[in-house]
Amino acid sequence: MKLREIEIANVRRFAGRRARLAGIGDGITVLSEPNEFGKSTFFDALHALFFERHRSQKAQVKSLQPHSGGGPEVAAELDLPEGRFRLTKRWLSRPQASVTDATGRLVAAEDEAEAWIDRLLGGGLAGPSGLLWVRQGLLGLEPEGSTAADKGERDRGLATRRDLLSSVAGEIEAMTGGRRMDAVADRVATELAQLATATGKPRAGGEWHRATSEAEALAAQEATLRPRAAALSGDLARRAEVLRTLSRLADPADAAARTDALQRAEAAHRAALDHRARIDTAATALRLATLDAQAAAADVTRLDTLAQRSAQARTALDQAQAQATAAHTRATNLAQRDQTAAAAATAAAQHVRDLRARLALANRAQAAQVARTQAEDLRKRLVSAQDLQSSQDENRARRAQITVTPKALDGAEKAQTATEQARARAEAQAVTVEALPDGPNPATLDGTPLPPGPVPVHAPVELVLPGFGRLRVNPGNARTADANADLARATTTLDRALAACGAATLAQARSLWAEAQQLDSALAQAATALGGIAPDGIDSLRRALATAQAAAADAPDTTDQPDTLATALAAAERAESEARAAADAVHRHAVEAAEARGQAEGERRTAERRLSEAMGEAGDATALQAGLAQARTRHAALDETRAQAAEALARLQSDAPDTANTQARLDRARGSVEQAAAEESRLRAELAQLNTRIEVLAEEGIEERLSDLAGCLAEATARAARWAAEVQTLTRLRRALDDARAAAREAYFGPVLRELQPLLSLLHPGAALDIDDATLLPTRLTRDGQPEDIDILSGGTREQLAILTRLAFARLFAAAGRPVPVILDDALVHSDDDRIEAMFTALHRIARDQQIIVFTCRQRAFAALGGTRATVQVDPA
Repeated sequence: MKLREIEIANVRRFAGRRARLAGIGDGITVLSEPNEFGKSTFFDALHALFFERHRSQKAQVKSLQPHSGGGPEVAAELDLPEGRFRLTKRWLSRPQASVTDATGRLVAAEDEAEAWIDRLLGGGLAGPSGLLWVRQGLLGLEPEGSTAADKGERDRGLATRRDLLSSVAGEIEAMTGGRRMDAVADRVATELAQLATATGKPRAGGEWHRATSEAEALAAQEATLRPRAAALSGDLARRAEVLRTLSRLADPADAAARTDALQRAEAAHRAALDHRARIDTAATALRLATLDAQAAAADVTRLDTLAQRSAQARTALDQAQAQATAAHTRATNLAQRDQTAAAAATAAAQHVRDLRARLALANRAQAAQVARTQAEDLRKRLVSAQDLQSSQDENRARRAQITVTPKALDGAEKAQTATEQARARAEAQAVTVEALPDGPNPATLDGTPLPPGPVPVHAPVELVLPGFGRLRVNPGNARTADANADLARATTTLDRALAACGAATLAQARSLWAEAQQLDSALAQAATALGGIAPDGIDSLRRALATAQAAAADAPDTTDQPDTLATALAAAERAESEARAAADAVHRHAVEAAEARGQAEGERRTAERRLSEAMGEAGDATALQAGLAQARTRHAALDETRAQAAEALARLQSDAPDTANTQARLDRARGSVEQAAAEESRLRAELAQLNTRIEVLAEEGIEERLSDLAGCLAEATARAARWAAEVQTLTRLRRALDDARAAAREAYFGPVLRELQPLLSLLHPGAALDIDDATLLPTRLTRDGQPEDIDILSGGTREQLAILTRLAFARLFAAAGRPVPVILDDALVHSDDDRIEAMFTALHRIARDQQIIVFTCRQRAFAALGGTRATVQVDPA
C-alpha cells in the first residue's frame, strides 16, 4: 500500500475549507511547515480514516470536528497491486464511507467499505498505527499511559507484532520450547543448585562439598608429610656425596700436585714480566730515533721549498708584467670607441624624438577632422534616442495602470462561464412571469416595462398592471435556494476576478489585456531601437558627443602628413635601435677591458710582493744551497739509527711470552689451592648438620604414615571426582537447554534484528539491541560491552531507537506482503545535529523500497533530509 494523496474537509482549523496534500512519492516525502499549520491534523485525520468507523462517536472522532460544527470528511488515494483506489469517510453529520477505483466506479460503500479497509489492513482494526505511525511527542514504541485506551493500543500493538513475527519466523511456542522444556530446565537447575553455587563452586553442606573437603584435608596432610619424607631421603643421599668429596680432598698426592702447579706458574709469570720491561726500553729508544729523523726530514723539506718558491715567484712576475701591458693598451682603444658610439646613439635618439613630436601634431589634426564628423552623427543619434525614451516613458506609465494578467483574465473568463451556467440553472428552476397585454399600456416590474417573453423571478417582486392594480409574486425559496446560492457565489467570484483585472466587465478586461499586449510590444520595439542607437545609454551618448566636440576644437596648424611621418619615424627608430645596440656592445667590451686592466695590474703587484717575500725568507742563494746539502746528509744518518732501533725492538717482540696467559695460569693455580681448602671446611660443617637432621626424622616414622594417607586420599579423591562429573553433566545439560532456547529465540527475532542492525550501526557502531520475549520490543542497548536499559537512556536516544525499530518492522511488513507507509509527525525533535544526520541516512536507506512521509515544523534542520517536498493546497469547501 502506498499513499498518493490525502484530502480533508471541515477538519479542525480547516473549518469550511478543503485542504489537499498531493504528489506523495515512493520514497521520502516531507511536509515542512511552521507550527499551527495543521500537519498533525493531517496525521490524525488519516489515522481516523483507517481505524475509526464512519458511524463512530468516539472522542478521537469528535476531536476532528471544528468549533463551527459540521461533519469532518477525510479522503485518501492509495496505490495497491490491484490499482489505485480512493477511500472516503465522513463522521458525525450525514456519516458515510466509500471506496472508489481510478475510474470513479464505486467499489464499496458504508459497512462494505469498512470491511474492505479491514481486509486491506490484514483483518480487524488493530493495524500498524502504533507501530509504524509516530504521533507528535511519542518517544517510545507504544503509549506509556495507564488509561484503558493506552492499554488497548498496547495490546493491539503486541498482537500486531506477534502476528507479524509469527508470519515471518514461526509461532511463539518455537521460541520458548514449551512447558516440557521448562520442567526439565527447572529440575536441572534444582539438582545443580543442591550441589554447586551459581559460580560453579561446591555448595556448603552438599555431597560434592563434603567429598571435596575430605579430599582436601587428606591432601593437606599428605602435602605436609611428603616434603619431610623427601627431605629425609635427600639428606641421606647428600651425606654419602659429602663423604666421597671429603675423602678426595684429603688425598696427600692431590694436595702436593696443587702446590707444585702453583710454584711453576709463579716462576713463569716473573720471567714474562722481565722480558716485557726490556721491550718497553727498546720501544722508547725507537721513538726517540724516529723523532730525530722526522726533524731532519722537515729541515730538508723547508729549505727545498724556499728554493722552489723563489724561482716560481720570479717567473710569475715576468708573466704578470707582460699581461698588464697588453690589458692597458686594449682598454685605451676600447674607451675611445665607446665615446664615439655613444655620441652616434644620442644623435639618433634626438632625431626619433623630433619625428615623434611632428607625428603627434599631424595625428591630432587628422583626429580633429574625424571628430567633427563623429560629433554631427552623435548629435543626430542623441535627438532620436531622446524621442524614443519619451515615448517609452509614456507607454510604461500607461502599462503600469493596467493590472490584468493572463492568469487573472483566465480566472475571469472561467468565473464568467460559471456565472452564466449558474444563472442559466437558476433561470431554469425559477418562477417566470410573462406579460400578454391587450392594450397600449405595458405591465411594469419594479418600475421597468416587462420585456416580451417569460421573465424569471428569483425573489419577491411587485408587478404593476395598468387598469388592474398591483400584483405581488413570491416564488418562495424551497425550489431555487441552492441555485440562487450557486449564482450568488459565482457572481461574487466573477466580481473578484474582474476586480483583479481592474475591469468592470469581461469585455473591458479583454480590451485592457489587448492594450497591455500592444504596449508591451511597443516597449519591446522601442527598447530594441534605443539599444541600437544608444547601446550604453543616453548619458553615455551625451558624454561621447562632448568628447567628440572637444576633439574637433583641438586642431593644431601643420601641413605634415601622418603616413609620411610614420614611415620616416619607423626608419629612424630602426637606426636608433641599431646605434644603441652597437653603443651597448662597445660599452660592454670597454667596461670588460677596464676591469681586465685593473685585474692585470693587481696580479702584477701581487707577483712583485711574493717575489720580495720569497727572497727575504730564503736569503743568499749560495748559502741556501749549502744548508740544503748539509740537511740531507744529517737526515740520512738519523734515518739509519732509527732503522737499527726498530730492528732491535722487533727481535725482542718476536720472543716475548704472553703475560696475560702466565697471569691466568697463576690465578688458576692459586684459586685451585684456595678453593680446595674452603670446600673441605664447608663440607665438614654441612656433614654435621646432615647427621643431626637424619637422626630427628628417622625417629618420627614418616614413611609409614605417608603410605597410610595415600590410600585414604585416593578413595576421597575418586568420590569428589564423581560428584564433579555430576555437576559438569548438569551444567552441560543446562547450557544445552539454554542454547536450544537461544537458537529458537534467534529464529524468532532474527528477521527484525537483521533489519535493525545495519540501521543501528549508523548511530552506534558495534552496538546491539536485546528484544524482550513478552513485549517483542527492544529493552536493552549494549554499547562498548556495557548494557543499558532503554528506560534510562536519554530522550533523544530513545526516540532514535524507536524510529529505527519502526523502520525495521516496516521492512518486515513489506516482506510479509503487507507494505504500509511509515508516517512521522514531528519526530526527531530531541536529536542533536550529528545524530539527526545519521537518522536521515537511515531513512534514505529504507526509502529505497519503502514509502516514508514526514511532517515537521523544523524547516531548517530537515532541509538536509532531501526527498520530495510536499505542499498543501487549501480551497473553499
